[in-house]
Amino acid sequence: MGVVHRNSVRAVVGYLGMALVAIGASLLVSLAVLPAYPNEVSFAPYVIFPGVVTMLAGYLAYFFSDRKALSFTLSRAEAAGVTVLIWVLAIAVYALPLVLSGMLSVPQAIFESTSGLTTTGLSVMNVAECPHIVLMHRSMMHYVGGVGLILVLTCIVSDAHGLKLYNAEGHTERLLSSTASSARMVLVLYTGIIILGAVAYVVAGMPIFDAINISISAVSTGGFAVRPDSLVSYDSFAIELVTVILMMGGATNFLLNFMLLQGRFRAFVRHEETLAFLGVVIAATAVVAALLFAGGEASSPSQALRLGLFQTVSVMTSTGLQTIPDFGVLVPSILYVFIFLMVVGGEAGSTSGGIKVYRLVVYSKGLVWALRSQFGHRRRVYSNKIVRFGKRMECSKEEVASVQTFVGVYVGMLVACAFLFTLFGASVGDAFFEAASCLGNTGIGVGFIQSGSSPIVLIVGSVAMLFGRLEIFPLLFGIRWMFQSVSEEAHYVILRKRR
Repeated sequence: MGVVHRNSVRAVVGYLGMALVAIGASLLVSLAVLPAYPNEVSFAPYVIFPGVVTMLAGYLAYFFSDRKALSFTLSRAEAAGVTVLIWVLAIAVYALPLVLSGMLSVPQAIFESTSGLTTTGLSVMNVAECPHIVLMHRSMMHYVGGVGLILVLTCIVSDAHGLKLYNAEGHTERLLSSTASSARMVLVLYTGIIILGAVAYVVAGMPIFDAINISISAVSTGGFAVRPDSLVSYDSFAIELVTVILMMGGATNFLLNFMLLQGRFRAFVRHEETLAFLGVVIAATAVVAALLFAGGEASSPSQALRLGLFQTVSVMTSTGLQTIPDFGVLVPSILYVFIFLMVVGGEAGSTSGGIKVYRLVVYSKGLVWALRSQFGHRRRVYSNKIVRFGKRMECSKEEVASVQTFVGVYVGMLVACAFLFTLFGASVGDAFFEAASCLGNTGIGVGFIQSGSSPIVLIVGSVAMLFGRLEIFPLLFGIRWMFQSVSEEAHYVILRKRR
């Protein structure tokens, strides 16, 4: 037992070392804007110092760890623990430039980096006063967090070692037979869509710098913008259309995107999550457009439909980009629709947040199956099947129970987060809206969370965003493993001293 524990600890240190090297290197990418904006070179040390130190610390951790221990197979709890540690370290590292430069306080910087890496998009920064290097720094948070910190790590570790880490972060898609190959393919798809999006934005008339950042934000379903009014001032239907397509692409399961590239359109359409996702988008767009027109927010049905489509897709995909200046002035009925969309979220295996459409499909079918079993013909044998990726598959009772548990815990956390916000002065409606935005990694708000918010509110929001990004249970398993590891390590040290 002791040997197993020691080997797993050494393996964890090795993984953390590799992750820190990758995190530090990604931090330095924002320096690429300096040739275009040389007057911002004074900000470079705030990025270079934490980036280089992080890479050095990671290399030393990997170098002094037992490399043989990396062949040790991590348990589910250990993989969850590594995942949590990597995310917490990444949040701290990405917050450092914002603190060292004096732009944000520690709680504000932690909130900003958590929001960026979890692709939430809530911000406490004044974007109008941010240098371009900082804007790119925020976009890199979205890029790295959207595809997943562990997915990047999985690209450089073998299949046997990376599988549990890959799954612990919420990735279940296997595009290719190897987990590492699948991770690389996801990264290529993700980056390719971003590049195509940036080109499309430039063609639509957006400045190059804006195009790169907004494309990253849209595909990662993040929400950080380079202008204070998000996309309002562009006032371009072409830009909005490109954004809608990118957000939908980011919120679609990566395996489904891969199937589209292979020309398997029939399998793509038959996937039950696809139909449900599109159905909710169409229905919600119609409702939101009608409410916008009835409330005087749109001057014509066509404008209402344009605004309704963009906001609906942005909210449901948990992106948070907007073409309406202030959600706080909208009629409450629209905000209730948005809360529902934030809770639902996008598709499983995508960059979006929320409960995920697939879980709600399984949850709904589970209720139907339970009622059918309870009141249906006693002698008839029913099959509980669901169409996944074009194939009709049996949905086990264990999967239904797991989904029902997740939905229950998610709703419970939403209520708890909203309750905490009410303790700091938020109305019940605003509290639920902001809680749904944090937990669903959406990034839209009604003004309660902002730069002047209490540090406790910012920390609660940060924790909710992290829970939402890691889909609750891996985070809980990881925290439990860390406490157990500390206890076991203390016990091990005590035993050694006694000997």
